[in-house]
Order: sequence, then structure tokens, then C-alpha cells
Amino acid sequence: MNMIKIFTLLISIAFASAPIFAHAYQIAPNPNPVGNTIDVLGSDAETGNFTNFGSLHIGKNGMLFINTTLPEEITLSNESSGNLIIDNGGFLNGGTLDDYSLPTLLKSSGTLNNSGKVENFSYIYNSGILNNEGTLRVTITITNTGIMNNNIDGYINTGMGGLANTGIFNNYGTSYVVFSNGGGGTLVNYGSMDYSTIDNASDSTVTNNGVFHNVGIFNWGGTINGSGTFVHDISRGTGILNNGSFSQASFMINQGNISGTGNFTGEVTLGSGATVSPGPYPSYLGTLTFNGDFHSSGAFGIDISGTETGQYDALVINGNADFTEGNVLFNFTNDFRPSVGDHWNFLLSDNPIGLDSLNISFAGLWQSEKVKGDLISDSSGGHLLITAVPEPETYAMLLAGLGFLGFVVRRKKRSLQDK
Repeated sequence: MNMIKIFTLLISIAFASAPIFAHAYQIAPNPNPVGNTIDVLGSDAETGNFTNFGSLHIGKNGMLFINTTLPEEITLSNESSGNLIIDNGGFLNGGTLDDYSLPTLLKSSGTLNNSGKVENFSYIYNSGILNNEGTLRVTITITNTGIMNNNIDGYINTGMGGLANTGIFNNYGTSYVVFSNGGGGTLVNYGSMDYSTIDNASDSTVTNNGVFHNVGIFNWGGTINGSGTFVHDISRGTGILNNGSFSQASFMINQGNISGTGNFTGEVTLGSGATVSPGPYPSYLGTLTFNGDFHSSGAFGIDISGTETGQYDALVINGNADFTEGNVLFNFTNDFRPSVGDHWNFLLSDNPIGLDSLNISFAGLWQSEKVKGDLISDSSGGHLLITAVPEPETYAMLLAGLGFLGFVVRRKKRSLQDK
């Protein structure tokens, strides 16, 4: 083989290998005009700031990378006339977020159809229509003022910034989100929401026709309804605070705290790791209502600051109520001191069963172990009756002892100062 042939062969190899070593190409034109389609069919496309009025299509083997190395905030804007289509297998990567990078934004007022992957965006703002059948992963926040549909095969995962919704969010797939629903927003779940948190404002509605599994609830007077099931198996993280209306086919709460001044509708089963504390928070007085059959082997926390109605927590059960073991802690607040014969109808229910199986304890009093009481059930519900309290002399001796201890401490301080 002569030198000319060898040289020609080397040139051919070099040209054939060129795409391997080429830099990623910039998608164009930018902005993409109405009626024009940009196809990303390979893995070496990228862009900085980009505006789409037409169609941006990321194909099955396509990968579009947002250049997060630029010293500026990067935004991909899909305008109201725009269509952003990501096929199954396609990948839109917004980079990684760390302490040194600027935010990467995906803003869409048009239509975004994803059956591939949209990952590593710090913010997504949707005021149009977002249909997800693939993976949608955001490190900070999704803000939705439009319509979001997470379809059957869809998976959405947000960071602690969560999903802020004032529009419509329909979940048919799986969502792991910190969900804030306000401004008249609507969440409808037909799929599964797992290890999530839902913060529902008083003007907003959540409908669960699927499964809420280990979902923390903050319902500030709004409505949560549906024919689905609510299962809570974890004690860590958030519990269930309901100051509004919460109805489901069934509630299975094995762990966590249930509080609020609202009402639950549906059959309720409490496990041994669950605690019911009526009131907006566990340390405030209030009435919590359950409409439906109620089965419990859990615990109860009842605050008492007096003997009059409104001065103690109350639990209302409009249905059959049965108790198997469990505990009741009566916490006396605001320096209230019980007397023998004091009683509180803290449980309003027709003929509750098994109330005498609950263990009683007291808090908020000196030498509270000497306070004794009985749980009594009748046709109106359950009562606490105080049967014994410390004698007045005991309180006097305790106060005298505390006073003497303070005197000794003060005397020691003076002695040390005189040295």
C-alpha cells in the first residue's frame, strides 16, 4: 500500500470518527417560531436560555441538556403556543443543583407531554397543561396554576420545596410530594400518594379516590373527601391535623398523632402506636368528631383546665365505639386542681364498649400519682370521675418544702459571695 492510499484511509477514519469527538450542538433556531418543529433525536444536544413558540420534540433516543455552567439563571420557556414533547426514552436534563449553581427554570404556559424523563430542574412553573407519563423529578419546587395530569405510569418526586398548587392536579400514577393546596386549588387522586405531605387551605379541596399511604395531613378548614383509603404506618414526620372535613371509605392509622377540631367521616381503626389529641394542636382545647364506626387500641390525650364545657377536650363518636387496651393521659392545665367528685364527659358516644380496658395516667399536677380516677361508661359516653386527690396538708407541705429549698439555695449563694 503506497503512502497516498494510507493517508487517504487515515482521513476517512478521522471524518468517520468526527461525531464522537464533536461538542454538543446548540438547538436552533432560538426562539423556535410558531409552526416550526425542532427534533432532538441524539444525545449531544444542549441549550442555554431557550424560548419555544412551536414544537420541541425530544425523541426516543434524544437527550437535551440545559447548560448550567453558564454564569446566569437559565430558563427554558415553552410559550402558550408551544408544544414540548418528550417521548418514552427521551431525557430533558436541567442539570444538578448545588450551593454554587444558579437556578434552572422550566416555564410552560403551553402543552408539555412527558413520557420520558424530566430531571434535575430546580423550578418548574406550569400555567398551561402538563401531562406526565414518565418521570418528573424536581429538586426545589413545582408551581402549578394550570392543569397537571400525572397519568397511570407517571412518577413525580419533589424536594422539600414541594408542589405549590392553585390550579388542578390530577394524580393517576405515583407521587412523592410535599403538596401545598391553596387559592381554590384542587387535588384529585386516583392513584397512590406515598410518604407525602398535604397542606390544604380553607378554600381548597382534596379528593382521594385512590390510596393515601403515609401522607401527613394539615387541613386548615378545607375539604378532603373521596371514596379512597387512608393508611398511616409511620410515627416519624408529620401526623394528621384536621380542622375541616375529612371523609374516606376507611382510615387505618397505626402510628402518629391525630389532632384538630374538625370531623372525620368513615370507618376508623387506630393501632397501638396512634394517639388522638382533640384540639388544633395537642396542647390546645377543642372537640374532634368521628362519624362512623371507631375501633381503637391506641392512646388518647385529653387536656383539662376546668369542669365547665369548653374547658376540656372532647371526643365525639357518631357510630359504634370499641376500645381494646390503650392509654388515656389526662393533662391538667392553667394551674387547675381537681377535687374529689369532679367529672368530665370527655367521650360523647352511645354505649362505648371496652372503655374500662384503658389505662389512666395524669399530668400537670404536683404528685399527680396520688390523683385517682375511674373511667365510667354509660349511654351518653365515657366519663372521668376523680375519686382521690392529695390532701390540702400535702400541698401545704410540698409548698413549704419548695420554699425551704429556695431559702437554702439563696443562703448558699450569699455565703459564696461573702468569701
